[in-house]
Amino acid sequence: MKRQKMPDWLEVLASEFLKPPYFLQAQLEAKEAAQSTHSENQTNSAAHSTSANANHNAHSYDLRGGLTAVATDVSSKATSAKQTRTPVGNGRTSRSAIPTQTYDIPKGVLDRYPVTIERREQMPGILRVVTDEGKRYAVKRTHLSLPHVWFVHRMLKYAQKQGFSRYSKFLLTKKKAPGVNDGGNVYYATEWIDAQPANFASAEHVAQTAYALAQFHEATRGFTSEKFVPNDAFNLFEMTKERNHDLRQLIYKAEANDDKDEFDKLFVSLKAELLDDAADSLQLLQQAECAAFLHADKANAGISHLDVIPGNCLYAPDHNVYLIDFELSTFAPRVLDMAHLLRRSLQLNHWSGDIAYACFLHFDTVKTIPKVEYRLVEALLKFPYRAWRLAHTRYHFFKDPAQLDDLLAYADEASRRQSFLKSFSEQVRSLSVGDD
Repeated sequence: MKRQKMPDWLEVLASEFLKPPYFLQAQLEAKEAAQSTHSENQTNSAAHSTSANANHNAHSYDLRGGLTAVATDVSSKATSAKQTRTPVGNGRTSRSAIPTQTYDIPKGVLDRYPVTIERREQMPGILRVVTDEGKRYAVKRTHLSLPHVWFVHRMLKYAQKQGFSRYSKFLLTKKKAPGVNDGGNVYYATEWIDAQPANFASAEHVAQTAYALAQFHEATRGFTSEKFVPNDAFNLFEMTKERNHDLRQLIYKAEANDDKDEFDKLFVSLKAELLDDAADSLQLLQQAECAAFLHADKANAGISHLDVIPGNCLYAPDHNVYLIDFELSTFAPRVLDMAHLLRRSLQLNHWSGDIAYACFLHFDTVKTIPKVEYRLVEALLKFPYRAWRLAHTRYHFFKDPAQLDDLLAYADEASRRQSFLKSFSEQVRSLSVGDD
């Protein structure tokens, strides 16, 4: 007997009864994601007015010609930067992750490291320590298990052997371990990098971030781990399908609310375009060439960062970007990092194609982007991630006044976003088979 599809209202009711409770860590992660997005918007708010002056050709561009044009511009900046380059120096590194949650670091944790600490500086999310030799480290409590921390450490050491050095290195304990388990909690320490969070409204910062992410991904190909392996992230279709399903449930929740607030009303008013974009994204990912590409890529997988926010991509005085916070990293297609960086930078630049060139060019420099990979990026950008993420956090975890502001910003950018996506889609289709 053929099973009939459950109506949306019944799916919502069933999921509310059947789902497990939200544990503290899940709530924390959701809050951190929302807070980091809000903090990023504050950090880069000044960039909006600057980028607005460069929007005369915001929504039409040419993949080939544009890449060539921005290559000249960004490469000249890079050349000039290298001529005035100053080294990061002596491993005195910086950790400027977006403030999220602060935990006290027990003295017993610090005692396990082979350094003499002269000064402790409590900062949002981390403890910065200064040793008697003047070196600085960031000590952090993590939600990762100790075997997972070992995975990250070994993965980065492998990448370093392949020539990748743009990351914050672990400080090993006296027993040569990358982390400490104390009282059931896990902690680790990394070098402090003297740098600032990358400005995703800047073409140069986006270019250098793209280059670092692409280098990291290629440098981790061939890495294996027998003791611990996090779940990979290659099934983009299932991921998007689940988000599509969640989006429909979230819309139903907003519609069913008898006492709708301004967020509910706005979210419901966007229903048609949200569902259309989500369906288009899923349809693109269903294409046979996309599935074949991901299958082949998984056979020789690289690792993606998967937490591409300004606070995790540090722009240093040597004009390079250094990556930190690899807690979400796993085997995955690089299009996830590419799309995440693009989405954030495009939002800050009013969906101007110019900023996309900087990203594509520097990923392409490390490894050529085939037509099918552009198609995957299109699919990921097409999904209404920002609106879905805001609603997911609000309806599943907590409400925050900033969520309405962010949803208003999403609605305000809708026409520019659609114009960009239309132009991008047309040019991807125009690429020849030889571009694969």
